[in-house]
Amino acid sequence: MSSSVYVAPSSAKAINQVHRLRDRARYDQETIHAILDAGLVAHVGFTLPPGMAEEDDWPFVLPMIYGRIDDTIYIHGFVSGRMMKALASPDQPKVSVTVTLVDGIVVAMSPFNSAMNYRTACLFGHGRLVTDDEEKDKALTAITNHAFKADRWYDSRPSNKIELKSTKVIAVQIEKASAKIRAGQAKDEVKEMTDDELITKYWSGIVPMKTVYETPIATDYNKAPVPAYLLELNDNVQQ
Repeated sequence: MSSSVYVAPSSAKAINQVHRLRDRARYDQETIHAILDAGLVAHVGFTLPPGMAEEDDWPFVLPMIYGRIDDTIYIHGFVSGRMMKALASPDQPKVSVTVTLVDGIVVAMSPFNSAMNYRTACLFGHGRLVTDDEEKDKALTAITNHAFKADRWYDSRPSNKIELKSTKVIAVQIEKASAKIRAGQAKDEVKEMTDDELITKYWSGIVPMKTVYETPIATDYNKAPVPAYLLELNDNVQQ
């Protein structure tokens, strides 16, 4: 698997250039990969090829589970699904992928200064249908294991031929990327921070957020013990 080096855009017109609040931008692999590894859902943007739908000029953005191997994102779906058909096109269509983590609600005295603490990664690449059986197996393993940070793929009933044949896997190698991060307290207007009337009447601060996993609930027919990695999700899953 090849690996690209993410670099800051050299032009203000670059697709991955962060324009607003540039001090929050990051372009390094470590930051971007960390966000991808901590996320659970990717929003995948694409357009349909001509003739696939009655109105094929609308952009689509669909939420998908995903897996990452090096600098490649993998998604999967039913063979006849619209996204799978579109991204499996031989001309390798353009794809954008966004993963966002919300770390807190930022409450300022003014609604215009309120915000959220977040980490988001925006990726750009081209869709490629995975046809090699070995790569497909590795991709499905990565997608399955992503949410658990454990080897759920092999701790499951083996997939059968029908399941594998009816599933397409799309690879999107990250060609360009950017991250944007906001952290810290609310930022009220300087003059308002010493206004006793305002700071007494209107609360400001942050409400931290994190993902919390509750006790697993088995199906009423299952007799297997709960795997340790499910019981330890709160310890193992990155925030």
